[in-house]
Amino acid sequence: MIRYTGSKVGAVINFSELTSGISDLLQDSFSNFSIYITTDDGEIKINENVQRKAASLAKVPILLEAFRQIEKNNLQANQTVSIEDNMKVGGSGVITNLTGVKSLPYINLLELMIIVSDNTAANVVLDSVGIESVNQLSETLNCNNTVLQRRFMDAEASLHGNENWTSAADMITFLKMIGETNLLISAECRTSIFRILYQQQFRDKLAFYLPETSDVHIFHKSGELSGTEHEAAIFKFQGKQLYAVVLSEGWENNGDGKKIIAKLGKLLITYIQSN
Repeated sequence: MIRYTGSKVGAVINFSELTSGISDLLQDSFSNFSIYITTDDGEIKINENVQRKAASLAKVPILLEAFRQIEKNNLQANQTVSIEDNMKVGGSGVITNLTGVKSLPYINLLELMIIVSDNTAANVVLDSVGIESVNQLSETLNCNNTVLQRRFMDAEASLHGNENWTSAADMITFLKMIGETNLLISAECRTSIFRILYQQQFRDKLAFYLPETSDVHIFHKSGELSGTEHEAAIFKFQGKQLYAVVLSEGWENNGDGKKIIAKLGKLLITYIQSN
């Protein structure tokens, strides 16, 4: 039985029990989910190549491309970027509500884009790096289900069928670009990305059951639309690391999706502490 015990979540479970626990948790809602979890013991895949609306998970490849361009000196992290009133959009974030803010350093836009999922920041960054460059990065990584077709909160583009798409398998590839040594992103940039992801303010899904005193660390980005709940995360504990992506759609009440993802996160926290 999994139980909450303060600084440690749950008892002890192995990979087989993790797999069966996730199966039991999903029950009749398998079609709602795309899941890809990779651990030292094996992988769990459910509808991992199904293309779904990316929601704010689209900000992950944007973040990667932004740091790539910083590394190439195409962008300067400390360069101040103008933010005009007509650039501000609604939805997640704080820039729209900040009085008198007319500009921000580029690095702060990247931080806001992830930490509070700021849509205005994301659009400014996307305009700077170029949507074509983000899509080219996806192609380079063979993330063929990830395509960005519009800016955030662009209702007109959405009505015309332009959407941002991804899959659980593609998101795992993006996470591994952050979590593992590679030729596209330097160790220094990867460290900066980890720092930003660790400061994530939305903790109502995979991190919901994680106690503040836990030695498990989660580096993550969530996304949601009406009927859609997603999260992509890297879990670290005592030198161990696992990757988890959960995409879900078809919820009449988004809270139902959040509850299941939170319980799945509890299983993952217990599992990584068990090994």
